Amino acid sequence: MPPSTKKSPRTSRKASADVPRLAIACQGGGAHTAFTAGALAYLFLSFEHFRRIGEEGRWFDLLGLSGTSGGAITAAMAWSDPGDDSWAEGARRVLRYWNRNKASLSIQDKLPIWWGEYFTNAATQWAMGLQRWLPSVSTPPSPFASSLVQSRMKDDMRAVVGLPDQADRFFGRKGIDLFVGAVDVVNPGGEPQTAFRTFPDQPELGLRLDELLASACIPELFIATPLTLEEDQGSDLGPRVFWDGLYSQNPPINDFFDGRSRDCKPDLLWVVQINPNTYDGGTAGPLTPDEQADRRNELAGNLSLGQELRAIDRVNRIAEQLGSVRRLPEGLAAYKPVTVCFIRLATREDGPLARFPLDYASKLNRDPAFIDALIAEGIRAAHEAAAAGELVAPHRSMKHKCEIYPDPDWPTPASLAELLDDAGLASQWRRLVSTLPEPSIPSRSTQDQTKEAP
Repeated sequence: MPPSTKKSPRTSRKASADVPRLAIACQGGGAHTAFTAGALAYLFLSFEHFRRIGEEGRWFDLLGLSGTSGGAITAAMAWSDPGDDSWAEGARRVLRYWNRNKASLSIQDKLPIWWGEYFTNAATQWAMGLQRWLPSVSTPPSPFASSLVQSRMKDDMRAVVGLPDQADRFFGRKGIDLFVGAVDVVNPGGEPQTAFRTFPDQPELGLRLDELLASACIPELFIATPLTLEEDQGSDLGPRVFWDGLYSQNPPINDFFDGRSRDCKPDLLWVVQINPNTYDGGTAGPLTPDEQADRRNELAGNLSLGQELRAIDRVNRIAEQLGSVRRLPEGLAAYKPVTVCFIRLATREDGPLARFPLDYASKLNRDPAFIDALIAEGIRAAHEAAAAGELVAPHRSMKHKCEIYPDPDWPTPASLAELLDDAGLASQWRRLVSTLPEPSIPSRSTQDQTKEAP
């Protein structure tokens, strides 16, 4: 079954007509998706803040998350069932996962083979830095190293979500969908669209850890991840093998809309974007082999995103034209405008990331200081976008009319530390927030005047 015909388990949804249905899509980008951890942590703690002051459901109705590669794992940690109504647990889990994923000097909760990973990571970064001076050499991934690292990733996810040893599935927050992108390398379906998959393959059974590993299977590092799909049962197709979702949907967006009734589609889409849209290395463009490799990776990461956003823009135009028609057939009535907003990782001259390069090699860098800087920048970017009203109004890149929604009074990052209910994470949060410069955000009164202007 191609992913475009795969139905969501949700068939109806009740929500106030005044509250936008929200979806959050998280782009992949290796270690850079620690930025997404900071952004999602800020957003989920803000949702918890609204819940505790009696405003839950007043501003947003979250119906789903999606992600690819590191964005998929981070989104899945936030999505995983917290066991109660708390949004703060989603924030705690994304932070805990990235803390465990650091190549730190700490040996706590690590097998002896990982005790020296800080030095291994540093040596790898040093070796990759030499590539700009030496001929490029590609070697096939090691089956042993691939299995070892993926086993570590599974152990980290189990520990964060609270799964027993050897458990291979978990469920998400009730009423919220998750879509994880990956690509079927062999593609026995034989058509272009059958290669692009979204998981979980069987939502009623939960999300498999291997489905997350498939989405994060960078072919330069890992052996292709084998998975048996629901439609393969009883057939002679055998296990499929998957690569990173960078080669399919980065991140999945179409799944929020395809095959759904109007009231199950999002009105508002937040895209956490990792890869830059522009090249800032000079007007001549990338010249050296390593610069070209960096830019090719960025462009590949944005290719599917650009296509899906163009599709949304076309649907917005159709919805605008159909808006004046009184009675529409059911199929046409399902068209609706979508307000698209962004939280973007950007190179800045100030702040925690100022001293770190954001090239391809750094996407494999798990240095604790670098991961912390990315998390801090994610907190900063999410707060600045929220406080500036950029999460309720269409981004300037969207060409056709769509809604501007009521904007809550967003909490400052510093005020959210106590909501983590974990002394260690709260201390880390305060430390990260203290590294951020004062945001240059217009006052709320100025924003309100701008919104009210004709």
